[in-house]
Amino acid sequence: MFYSNVENFKSATGYEIDGIWYPRVTSIVSIKAKPALYKFYADQANFAGAEAIKNKSAEEGTILHETVEAILKNEQPAIPDSVAPAVTAFLDFKKQNEIIPHQIETRVVSKKHHYAGTMDCLAELNGQLGVLDIKTSYAIYRDYGIQTSAYVEALRENPSMPPLKRWILRLDQSRHCIRGCGSKMREKGGNIKIRPAKGVAASKCPHVWGELIGEVELRELPDIEKDTKAFLACKDLWIWENEYWLKQIFRSK
Repeated sequence: MFYSNVENFKSATGYEIDGIWYPRVTSIVSIKAKPALYKFYADQANFAGAEAIKNKSAEEGTILHETVEAILKNEQPAIPDSVAPAVTAFLDFKKQNEIIPHQIETRVVSKKHHYAGTMDCLAELNGQLGVLDIKTSYAIYRDYGIQTSAYVEALRENPSMPPLKRWILRLDQSRHCIRGCGSKMREKGGNIKIRPAKGVAASKCPHVWGELIGEVELRELPDIEKDTKAFLACKDLWIWENEYWLKQIFRSK
């Protein structure tokens, strides 16, 4: 990543909080290799096309993310047609599960480890308190455990904070083959991706795709101590990678 000067680096990778600059959780986690992302780029015709798809997908994800957070705040947002199936699926999930949000889009700071991040939601889910991270991805990736562990580690610095769970709430939408073979097609960002069902019948099926259907996947993340250790290792590597800029920031203090 190119940075034109130290101020550009600071704004791109961190937060200024009470006069102190902290590196951002997502910037730190970005140091880790992302095989799924590399495969996505490899599957596209060219880099420019891949970037266009990625940016459009990110925009769609942001719209869905912001709509769901507004609902959690008990607001009544307009629901864009482009994400309506996923929002409907979330509303159904919300009816079947008790979600009591305590903090939404809240910045958390670790003074012990010197980083900051913006947590999606600290909530009670069916009577248990934890960090609820909303994703609009194709799958639940292992990297999410590193990110959420950073938020929990920062929250733990409050001595009155009780033990916390971690959940990924994945929201998506796809078209199902109406011939009944069980295959699904996802079109996020204009990138068509077919997830075939297992079996000979599915592989030979001349798919006919139905209407968009929303889906919700909730997963509790285990092994927080292992994930926290991995996050702090990422932070050490990120510091090493950005030593040039960090020396300029802290030399001036």
